[in-house]
Amino acid sequence: MHIEHIRHFLRRNGAKPCHEGRVLRAWTQGLALDSGPVAAENYFPNALRAALPLLDAELAALLRIQSEHEGTDASSRLLLQLADGQTVESVLLPKDGLCVSSQVGCAVGCRFCMTGRDGLLRQLGSAEIVAQVVLARRRRKVAKVVFMGMGEPAHNMDAVLDAIELLGTEGGIGHKNLVFSTVGDRRVFERLPGARVKPALALSLHTTRAELRAQLLPKAQPIDPAELVELGEALCARHRLSDPVPVDAAGRHQ
Repeated sequence: MHIEHIRHFLRRNGAKPCHEGRVLRAWTQGLALDSGPVAAENYFPNALRAALPLLDAELAALLRIQSEHEGTDASSRLLLQLADGQTVESVLLPKDGLCVSSQVGCAVGCRFCMTGRDGLLRQLGSAEIVAQVVLARRRRKVAKVVFMGMGEPAHNMDAVLDAIELLGTEGGIGHKNLVFSTVGDRRVFERLPGARVKPALALSLHTTRAELRAQLLPKAQPIDPAELVELGEALCARHRLSDPVPVDAAGRHQ
C-alpha cells in the first residue's frame, strides 16, 4: 500500500484537506485515526467518520510483530510480517531512534549481508514504510528515523521519498532527523534536491579502496569511494543538507 491510497480513500469519503491532514497526523503519531483537539463528531463529515474503521483495519493489517529481540543497549530488533507473509526488520534504537526497512530483500548483493543473499523479493509501499514508524511509536517515543534497514533506499526512491515527506510534515519529525542511507546511487544526488522534505544523508562506503568495494558490493553502481564522498559533500553544501555521514560495513558511523 502507498500513502496515496490512503489519501484517495479519505477523499472518496468526503475528506477535505484539513480532515486528511488530521487523519494522517494521528496515524503517523501512533494515535487513533479520529484523534484531535476537536471531537470527531463535530469535525469529520458523517461519511468519513463511518469509513474510518475500514481504513483503520487496512492500516492495522499492513504489518504485525512476529518476534522481538532485545539488545543490551536499549535497542530492540523487531521482525515484522507484512500482509503477504513476507518479513522485514525494524530496529528500535537508543535515544528515540528507529531504523526502518525499504525493501524485502536487496539487489545490491553485499557479500557480508544476509538481506541480499536471495536478491530483491519486492519493494515496500510508502505506507508499509511509514507503518513501521507507527508501530514503533505505539511502543515508545520515536524522534529520529534512519533508512538503514533491509534494502537499498535508492532502489525504491519514490516510496522512500513519499514516506520521508509524510514523516517530516504530518509525522512531526525534524527533517535532519530523517536519515537517507545509501551505498551510492546517482539517482540520490539527482532526486534529493527536489524533495519537499530534504533528509540528512548517510553514505555506506564500506572501504576507501575502489577495487575492494567492487568486490564487497558487486551489484552497486560503480562509483569510486572518493567520488561518492565528493558528490555527497557537494549535494549537502548546495542544498543545506546535513553533512554526509560515512558508515562502515556493519552500519557504524565512521
